[in-house]
Amino acid sequence: MLKGNTHLTSKYPTSKSQAGFTLVEIMISVGLLGLSGFGLVTGLLQSRQMAEAAIHQSTALTIAQGYVEQIKNMEFDSLDESILPTLFHEGASDTLTVSPTPANPNLGNSNTDILNSKSIDIDNTTDDQEDDMNIDIVVYVDDITDESNGIGEARRVILKYEYIYKDGYRTHTEKNILYSVRSEVPTY
Repeated sequence: MLKGNTHLTSKYPTSKSQAGFTLVEIMISVGLLGLSGFGLVTGLLQSRQMAEAAIHQSTALTIAQGYVEQIKNMEFDSLDESILPTLFHEGASDTLTVSPTPANPNLGNSNTDILNSKSIDIDNTTDDQEDDMNIDIVVYVDDITDESNGIGEARRVILKYEYIYKDGYRTHTEKNILYSVRSEVPTY
């Protein structure tokens, strides 16, 4: 029988600095690490999708602007033809067929719009057409000559383009319109 004020203690004293992690603390730490890792991976995937969308948008705009610049620099009389003949794509001859200008060019007219479909190899993989960007271009050339208001021979060029791209499982359709005015006197 024990007498007095005796305490049962371990042979090895433990202090706060020597205490180890409990199983609960380890599980909470692993859970927090997992959540932060999941957030990081999600952020990286979203940033990649945004970068791919920006690449497609930039490529489509560059192509459309390239066509507008070529149209602005061709012979003025060529603008009245139904096919714009002197365009180039990757060093090869490339034509655009002109559609009749509808009442509202922003909306277009599905009955008369002529699609100029182009396939652009963004990833520089010539043997894999699955990753190419397909772009549809509609061109209107409108005669805006108005001698009564002092506007000499002039044409309004409207270039509408639409492209589709995928980011993972989703498919996006993007559309845009570029405008340019060309007079018989070249404007640079």
